[in-house]
Amino acid sequence: MRKIKAIILAALLCFVGGCNHNTGVAVPLASAVHGQSKEIVRVLILGKDRAAGLTDGILIASIDTSSGGLRVLQIPRDTYAEYSRRDYMKLNGAYNALGITGVKQFLSENIGVRLDYAVAVDLDCVSDLVDAVGGVEVEVTQTMQYRDPSQDLVIDLAPGVHRLDGKTAEHFLRFRSGYANADLGRMDAQKRFIGALLKQCAELNSASVSQLIWKVLPKAETDIPIHKAIYLSRMLNSCNVESVPMITAPGEPVLGVSGAWYYSLNRAGMIRVVRDYLMVENYSDACFDPNGKFDRSENPDFHNIYLAPDRGA
Repeated sequence: MRKIKAIILAALLCFVGGCNHNTGVAVPLASAVHGQSKEIVRVLILGKDRAAGLTDGILIASIDTSSGGLRVLQIPRDTYAEYSRRDYMKLNGAYNALGITGVKQFLSENIGVRLDYAVAVDLDCVSDLVDAVGGVEVEVTQTMQYRDPSQDLVIDLAPGVHRLDGKTAEHFLRFRSGYANADLGRMDAQKRFIGALLKQCAELNSASVSQLIWKVLPKAETDIPIHKAIYLSRMLNSCNVESVPMITAPGEPVLGVSGAWYYSLNRAGMIRVVRDYLMVENYSDACFDPNGKFDRSENPDFHNIYLAPDRGA
């Protein structure tokens, strides 16, 4: 069971629904990037929406290959980030502007930690994954109702425990308009969903594991070699999928002058989280955001959140 669980976990966090190892190119990183420990492997995971190619899900999974430990950092899609000179500065647009390799390099250089691999998947891949494991049991904590005829989208989920198939899982993950805290509410739902999906995968037998991997194999864009994914699966044998630590990047929502909502990272909080959740030794305060790409210094509302004391310390 441990071996099966490890293979599935590697498939979810390294393949995240597939591993097309013919895509992606290794890019040299600036010397300022820290955390080059050979025992830690970090994988950037991008979940794309169907309409515009924006990344609604942005995760960094850190794997300790010496112990099989796993931690996950979740970065809000609306995070302010100066990855281009255009007006749109939300991090969820970086994939369209830079591509998967460019996003990995941008985050590596500005968080100050090497991200070893990157994976980008769309909602079809997630839907197929859920159907392949026989559905996922998730608690819906509030009424989810939303209609968008232009996308042929109807979300209608009542509070309670539901066994979601691929289609309803997609609805659960896409819903955000009814949360009091909008995207942060959806991110909490994503955490619950990931935990439930990992738990379901741990129950699969070896034949189902093989079918799952090959079903979703061609559907992801990634630079992780297949031999590395196999290696990581072996390293995760001791990982307890029901207690994987997950945290949202510290910060606060803020209204921009255009009327659009952003999420401003808190520098002090991010330094703590990078040390703890990305498992970086010898990470100094100067390592994070050396070029001020996450700080909108000319706007006091953004700047004050960025420089505020760490509330989670």
